[in-house]
Amino acid sequence: MKILLACPHSSVFRRFRKNLIIKLKELGHSIVGVGFDNECIDEINALDIEYHCINDANRSLNPFKILTLKKRYAKIIKEINPDLVFTFMLKPNIYGVLGAKKAGYDNIYSMVEGAGDVFNNRGLKWYLIRRFVCHGYKKSFKYSKKVFFLNETDLNEFVDRGLVKKEQCETVLGIGVDLEHFDFRPIKNYDSFLMIARLLKTKGVFEYCEAAKIVKRKYPNAKFKLLGVPYTISVNDLKEYMESGTVEYLGVTDDVRPYIEDASVHVLPTYYREGLVVVNMEASSMGRAVITCDNVGTRETVKDGYSGFLVKTKDATAIAEKMIYFLENPDKVCEMGANARKYAEENFDHKVINEKICKIIGLE
Repeated sequence: MKILLACPHSSVFRRFRKNLIIKLKELGHSIVGVGFDNECIDEINALDIEYHCINDANRSLNPFKILTLKKRYAKIIKEINPDLVFTFMLKPNIYGVLGAKKAGYDNIYSMVEGAGDVFNNRGLKWYLIRRFVCHGYKKSFKYSKKVFFLNETDLNEFVDRGLVKKEQCETVLGIGVDLEHFDFRPIKNYDSFLMIARLLKTKGVFEYCEAAKIVKRKYPNAKFKLLGVPYTISVNDLKEYMESGTVEYLGVTDDVRPYIEDASVHVLPTYYREGLVVVNMEASSMGRAVITCDNVGTRETVKDGYSGFLVKTKDATAIAEKMIYFLENPDKVCEMGANARKYAEENFDHKVINEKICKIIGLE
């Protein structure tokens, strides 16, 4: 079969669709990707798939582009003539599905990878955006044979809002993680904490920095590192923490593994509406305990007290207390790290997850 995968950013194919693409190709299917940019075209070419770009921006609210996006999807889908269309994330899930239907295709599947800002933020602006998006979801999901969710909270909310029928829904534990690529690494440093995230306020960047400041008062030699691309928070916004030696900003990387290996614990105090946060799974797979918030899409990645800790959102003191616990109990760093690897093996193996997706869609 010729399978069309519609994602917003070209980077999504490299970062999040790679293992699914490999699985589909192993089954003998040909893959065509459709995205909004060509930024990662070399990496996409390395996957040996056909790729098409329809210029857009995932977070853009440009009304002209929004009004024409369904038409642009329909045109390119007709040209590709796929046997199956699989859409991911907000705009493809709405306009990609509607475009496929407009082009005369019925074999359509979708995946909701987190509710995101639309359901997380409050205020009149976001109320209006939420109403607009919900209308789009309700209209498009009528045409999706199955809609995959990464956690039960999102699934139930979409059903309760009448955006999708319960019988259409399936749950998978995220996109999974490559347990061989993110292999177990023994602990080297027992006093080094790491946060990997886009520099967003809702990812808990400032809570992490404030927690580091608290811990530093008691354990000045403890290390706190931050890795990720600047977004709504700039590097200059972190100047106070960096110049005081509280937090070390590591920049951006295409390979997080060396940084996870150098850390003893991964910390992600996000209160963003996640689908199922990948970096927690990757850190767990490498044998690192995780401190994360008891929040949608993160609580599923940690077994509290076994592979790490769940803390309240927006609570730097609670984060600091768990960091201090690990500093004062280095044996627990190893114990919970080993448990985290086991938990990843039992729940996050991408091979098992992609096999389930393929069976549900009928590709095996």
